[in-house]
Amino acid sequence: MALAGQKRSLKSRQREIRQLHFIVSADGTSVTGLDKNQVSVADTGTGVKTVTLDEAFASADYSVQVTVATADAIANVEITSSSVFVIDTLDATDGTTAKDAAVHVCVTGSDVTERY
Repeated sequence: MALAGQKRSLKSRQREIRQLHFIVSADGTSVTGLDKNQVSVADTGTGVKTVTLDEAFASADYSVQVTVATADAIANVEITSSSVFVIDTLDATDGTTAKDAAVHVCVTGSDVTERY
């Protein structure tokens, strides 16, 4: 714990944060956006898109923010590993019926496992 007037020293590789931003089409067949070349997407069923990161994070402890770009749709995300997550898009009227929807995705994670 730092005392008043003391500065905390920074450790090497501390907080190596990486963010990815991309858009997945409703049918899951195309990816556009800034980081489109760093991911691959498989359409694994109606409303289900499996996203694989070309470079895994240090652990599965990362966040995925999804904004649905299709009217009357909602999305759920399940992180399955340090390099794979699944986006389920559903009809917003009942919240249970699978529906293909375009999504904007922001992924934030760390490339180191050390915690200070």
